[in-house]
Amino acid sequence: MAKTLIKKASIISMDSVIGDIDSGDILIEDDLITAVGPEIDAPGAAVFDARNMIAIPGLINAHLHTWETALRGIGGNWAGNEYFRVVHAHLAPAYTPEDTYTGNLAGALSQLHAGTTTIFDWCHNNATPAHSDAAIDALFDSGIRALFGHGTVKPDPKEGEPHYSQVPHPADEIKRLRTGCLSTDDALVTLAMAILGPDYSTLDVTLHDFRLARDWGLLSSAHIWGTPDRLVKEGYFLLDKEGLLGPDHNVVHGNYLEDEELRVIVGAGASVTATPPVELQKHPLETMTGRVLAAGGRPSIGADIEIYVGADMFHVMRFSLQAQRIFDNMGYAASDRKEEKRILPARAALEWATTGNAYAMGLADRIGSITPGKQADLVLIRADDINMVPLSDPVQAIVLHAGRENVDTVFVAGRKVKEGGSLAYSSGDLDRLKERLADSARRLLKECTLP
Repeated sequence: MAKTLIKKASIISMDSVIGDIDSGDILIEDDLITAVGPEIDAPGAAVFDARNMIAIPGLINAHLHTWETALRGIGGNWAGNEYFRVVHAHLAPAYTPEDTYTGNLAGALSQLHAGTTTIFDWCHNNATPAHSDAAIDALFDSGIRALFGHGTVKPDPKEGEPHYSQVPHPADEIKRLRTGCLSTDDALVTLAMAILGPDYSTLDVTLHDFRLARDWGLLSSAHIWGTPDRLVKEGYFLLDKEGLLGPDHNVVHGNYLEDEELRVIVGAGASVTATPPVELQKHPLETMTGRVLAAGGRPSIGADIEIYVGADMFHVMRFSLQAQRIFDNMGYAASDRKEEKRILPARAALEWATTGNAYAMGLADRIGSITPGKQADLVLIRADDINMVPLSDPVQAIVLHAGRENVDTVFVAGRKVKEGGSLAYSSGDLDRLKERLADSARRLLKECTLP
């Protein structure tokens, strides 16, 4: 049994029983955390000196279209429907399985470099089984923990073809993956279904997809806005009546949902993931973190697409927290300031990016906190870097000051995937990967005129 003893770290466990420890130890045995405390004796363990470091659970990105990594930065000024018109209609159909592999590998390694140990890879550009297999292979090769959300493509239909909203999720592909390479829920990469949902599919397709996910024991996730032009007008009221709404479903976005429908979603135990850095580029409504809290739920956050913004979770935490504070301040101002003003604490954002996201992805029993018995997904952040000194409050330092440059060491299932500030990936291989990613981008964008 391999043992690693992390010594003298400032521990932010995100476990309500363990709490925070100013200077403490963490014992890792194989892939598990087995002890956390002020002083641990572990003869024979390899000792990792973590003085002047903050230990946190591995950050979790609950919504990421990793396949789009080669398209970074092309849509930072988009304000309308360019995403569907440019990406899904023109660029996505040009993707080869090799493009998908390269994007997923580079995107996953970038997440690890920034202290994110788990992603919900929402893969909705898999026109063939080879595309899905390439995406999955890249996740395994990267060493990241991932929930692979098998989605469906959304091209403009050709003459005689049905619109994608009328096409049920392919049951044969779910069977192939669930009985094949993603048959177990104990592996680093596991299976989910990224379905169209009531906003983007007909009633028959919506019911089919929810039932298919439940038949295979899979989490389903859907992009939902709740606008009046949604295809299934009854939305989640209908799904709740059908007995199809529960903790095995995840709603992404939801900014236009009415409070009553949100209460039905949260009351059924389903999760809601907000992506504030992307949503607020085009939408004038409050992001869902505060609304989910008010409805009695547990907020979840993700990066969404690097086409618009950077995807590291330090940026997502900071933006999500400050965006919610802005809307809270607006609400306070509109209330005639009769009550004492309160501010959402920085710890809330760290909760969203750890325990909240673990819950949303159905992984709360395995990850999200530094708890004995959970997987050893850990991040050690240098607290003596020039942008972190003095360390007055470790949580505020993480959420409001830290970045990927401060991430010293990252463990996934007890394995070091980053150490001393460098990925455990050969520099030569990394250089070749970056060249392949750039070549992929050049080819994909060659015939496309960007807005």
